[in-house]
Amino acid sequence: MTEQHTVRLLSTSDSTLGIVKTKMSLFPSENPAIYAEEAAMVDAGEVIASALEASGLSKSELAAKLNVSKSEITARLEGERNITVRKLAATLHAMGFSLGLNATEPMPDPHRQAYMSWTS
Repeated sequence: MTEQHTVRLLSTSDSTLGIVKTKMSLFPSENPAIYAEEAAMVDAGEVIASALEASGLSKSELAAKLNVSKSEITARLEGERNITVRKLAATLHAMGFSLGLNATEPMPDPHRQAYMSWTS
């Protein structure tokens, strides 16, 4: 597969759309696991962003609590860091939140379905 720099739209858990820069094709049908991983990273960033806003802390204050740089916090917020579950939990704990995980059955992506019907 030729490496492409594209922008894709992700349907997140709260049904909003996020734009993410990736090195994958527009709809990675060859490896849905990679798509799921990328979507989880974006979701983690959104959870951190929501908690940060609710906590009233600044990125600098959160960085100081975690003993990391402000740029590290920014990368986590943007879904650019593949952080461990431990680091995600610690990040949320520093803002007064706890991490809860759940698994859901995959739902069909309406954007992918529309794209596939358009190209066939």
